[in-house]
Amino acid sequence: MPVIESGYKAPRLLRNPHLHTILCATMRKRPRLPYIRERLELDDGDFIDLDWSEINSRRLIILSHGMEGSSQSKYILHTAAHANQCGYSAVAWNMRGCSGHMNRKQHFYHSGKSEDLHAVVKHAVAKGYAEIYLVGFSLGGNVTLVYTGREGKKIHPAIKAVVAVCAPVDLSASQAAIEAPRNRIYLKRFLRDFKKKFLTKREKRGIYIDVDRFDRRIKTLAHLDAKYTAPWNGFADEQDYYTKSSALHVLENIRIPALLINPKDDTFLADECYPADIAKRSRYFFMEAPESGGHCAMLENLNFRSSYMEKRILEFFSVSARD
Repeated sequence: MPVIESGYKAPRLLRNPHLHTILCATMRKRPRLPYIRERLELDDGDFIDLDWSEINSRRLIILSHGMEGSSQSKYILHTAAHANQCGYSAVAWNMRGCSGHMNRKQHFYHSGKSEDLHAVVKHAVAKGYAEIYLVGFSLGGNVTLVYTGREGKKIHPAIKAVVAVCAPVDLSASQAAIEAPRNRIYLKRFLRDFKKKFLTKREKRGIYIDVDRFDRRIKTLAHLDAKYTAPWNGFADEQDYYTKSSALHVLENIRIPALLINPKDDTFLADECYPADIAKRSRYFFMEAPESGGHCAMLENLNFRSSYMEKRILEFFSVSARD
């Protein structure tokens, strides 16, 4: 029942998913938000930085960015701005090492590290927010659904609904998709950014990270996860990490309204990232798969001002709150 027929259709000139994704990321203007930064200390001695865009509202949207994104990512800024316009406060949390300030621990973030999102939720509850809504994009979308599924029936009653956009809910399949030739330009950028981050941590934090032969050894995300992500975070290997961190395995445990918006032409996603069968069996998990939309784009016109996903997120929250 909760498989939703999407009302979104990309403009004709944006039907190419690569063009759609790249133009949205490069041509869309970055809105100015009066962020107020707060550092949240974590139980393991590390920290994450939160950027608040608060209005006079007890309703809060918590925003989780994608791989190598931050609170300054355009899709985060536009969603936060739209949330404010619709009467919600917003907080965009920067995953470890993504705020412009290097985190203290050797490890950074990963696709299943839901405990950091849990810390943000606890902090928001302590600040007195009566209604909390979660939004995640790409990797952050998987984290958001992982958190919601792991919490299951015990999720905090202040959390009313969840939306994930362009989320790679099957990490093993999506890792293979990102490594396909069509995505080579994105893969190279991700690997370049990670190498730079590892070098910065070695220089700024004095933590030795072996990157001397990075370019020769690390050619794929699977290599990156096998060499760094898995051992740093206690996984046996990269496949153990993918299995235990994929939201796909906990979607059926979700007990609050949750919407996954994954465009069918998102080149980062594999077929396994469209779990229609789970949605059909669930009272809580909804899936919407527009025919087009690129990756975290879904522009409504060619002036780059309006995106379907921002409006759809707030629409889903509004309906969920009424129900």
